[in-house]
Amino acid sequence: MTNQPDPQFGGREYPPIEHSPSTDPLAPLDYPADAGLPPPLYPTQSPGPVGYPQPYPPAAYPGYPSYPSYGYPPHRGTSGMAIGALVCSALGLLVCLPAPIGVILGVMAMRETKRTGQEGYGLALAAVIVGGLITAGIVLYILFLIVMVAISGTH
Repeated sequence: MTNQPDPQFGGREYPPIEHSPSTDPLAPLDYPADAGLPPPLYPTQSPGPVGYPQPYPPAAYPGYPSYPSYGYPPHRGTSGMAIGALVCSALGLLVCLPAPIGVILGVMAMRETKRTGQEGYGLALAAVIVGGLITAGIVLYILFLIVMVAISGTH
């Protein structure tokens, strides 16, 4: 069996554009007012005792367990202790005293974020690293000064 070309379009698959009703591709289409479809069906409430409202929609279909809704977990916020630790460690660049405090607060904040599930573990880790480097620098500077004083006192 062979496919015969459609004589209506002269052997082409589609009619030529010249015979289309409108050359504007964005022109609205003329749909029939009555397509012969039945009217849409809407859910109705089941009859029940008078005076008692019926639940709509039903809580769950019978025979199916109800599952928890999916979505994002509640936002617990960022740990304030982690923010404070990072601020103290950063202030250690200007004034030496807060850097060790930032290390201590950072370790406490890391434990808190693991325990409570709050955000801020990365902030606390950064505070421990920055504060630890500054504290180590301070300790090395003090040792350097002690060695220099000891060397200059012997001459």
